[in-house]
Amino acid sequence: MKKSVFERVPEKELMDDVAQATAYANANFEEPHEFFVELLNSYVSNLKHSKLLDIGTGDGDIAIRVAKKFNDSSIYGFDGSLPMLDLAKRKINENNLSERIHLKHSLIQDIPYKEISFDGIICNSVLHHINDTKSYWNYVINKAKEKSWFFIMDLARPNSISQVESLVTLYAKNESNQLKLDFYNSLLAAYTIEEVKLQLSQVYDGEYEILMVSDRHFIVFSDMFA
Repeated sequence: MKKSVFERVPEKELMDDVAQATAYANANFEEPHEFFVELLNSYVSNLKHSKLLDIGTGDGDIAIRVAKKFNDSSIYGFDGSLPMLDLAKRKINENNLSERIHLKHSLIQDIPYKEISFDGIICNSVLHHINDTKSYWNYVINKAKEKSWFFIMDLARPNSISQVESLVTLYAKNESNQLKLDFYNSLLAAYTIEEVKLQLSQVYDGEYEILMVSDRHFIVFSDMFA
């Protein structure tokens, strides 16, 4: 992807408005979320009996999909938004997964789950909400150093405003006006791959893979015990 021709426009870090959280939870993320799970499965060959950390679990959809795909895994998620966590708990209960998916209200800066070591760390579409990226990556790296890998997927900032508008039209045309606005703002707030590489260079000297996997998503993967 070419260098973006516009500067990043930060957005609100937390979806703590009930209407906004509900619009997100009601949106159709079947394609990107299933894509996340498929990619995760292709990068991590053995997820049996895994204890996974889900950073910024949101409405719980990713955690639920991962739990169903890998039916002997346990997932520990956290999010800073109480409305999101309420929606996540409801979805998890509806899917009878409350014994395998555990949630906590926390910010990354609070260093959640200090006492737990994880086999792997997953995170979907959180980084673009984060302004203090050093704290974000420090948390990921420090948790992964215990014995695990990390798999991150997020939006990449497009090359132009016109491309932002095209992506919103293509992928959110049937969604609510709130969701269209949120997607637009998220694309403006996303980081480029080069910016993410710079962020990582400040906190991590290990090997990792970073690449575009769709017209709007990139992944970062590192197995620190490979």
